[in-house]
Amino acid sequence: MNILLRFGHFCSLIRQVSPMNAPDAPPLYASIRAHPAGDDVLFHHHDEFQLTVAVTGTARIQTETGWWLAMPGTAVLIAPGVLHRAIYPRQTELVNLRFMSDDETGVFPPAEMFNVSGLMMALVQEARKITDLRYCEEESDLIRRLLLWQLKKNKLKTDMFIPEGRDKRLRSITTHLRNDPGCTQTLAQLSAQAHASQRTLSRLFAEETGMSFIRWRERLRTMVAIEKMSAGQTILGVALDLGYQSASSFTTAFTRLTGMPPRQYMKLLVLD
Repeated sequence: MNILLRFGHFCSLIRQVSPMNAPDAPPLYASIRAHPAGDDVLFHHHDEFQLTVAVTGTARIQTETGWWLAMPGTAVLIAPGVLHRAIYPRQTELVNLRFMSDDETGVFPPAEMFNVSGLMMALVQEARKITDLRYCEEESDLIRRLLLWQLKKNKLKTDMFIPEGRDKRLRSITTHLRNDPGCTQTLAQLSAQAHASQRTLSRLFAEETGMSFIRWRERLRTMVAIEKMSAGQTILGVALDLGYQSASSFTTAFTRLTGMPPRQYMKLLVLD
């Protein structure tokens, strides 16, 4: 059993106290959260669904199998009972929405990421008024059902999830690269620290992440690049930090994953 799973077992006893547990709780509850740079909310779970909507900044939402990059214009849905952790590389503001599961929520996996449409953001803002205005149960449930309808229509097209695998040999590599995404070592060079052959690691990447090592590292670097550019770092600075030889080689790799060059992608991110 790896260290994350051992920690997860310990954290299975930890859950955050929710206003949803109150006898007169509405079907949907929203709260605003502001986190300073470097904040780390350790592994925990909830008794209900949690939808985290990023307003400013970025957040890494981590589960036992990997992590999502939440940024403005996106939201991450975590199912009841799923252990998760939130890491904030920069100052971040977000809205957390909690709601109970029912037949409509059965279509969602344990964790998933979505685009936030204009209507969805309006619903989020409306949900924030529930505790202040004492909305009746019928109205708050209507907001919840409209949000679920929007979630089903707005699944993220560009995958912003980094699977890290469960095999301890694979996780030694994925953890190393998560901590040092600019590392330029090949898989053959990294295999020594994992105490496994390059062939074994290649197989584990394919089986447990669904990607080749090269493709996995490209996605990791793209997500870290978005974090860095959101914090104001230049494209050239990001490229060099992440092990690329030039801004053009970084732009080519970024475009291959997102479908557009970094400058255009970040403009759309700001507009959303």
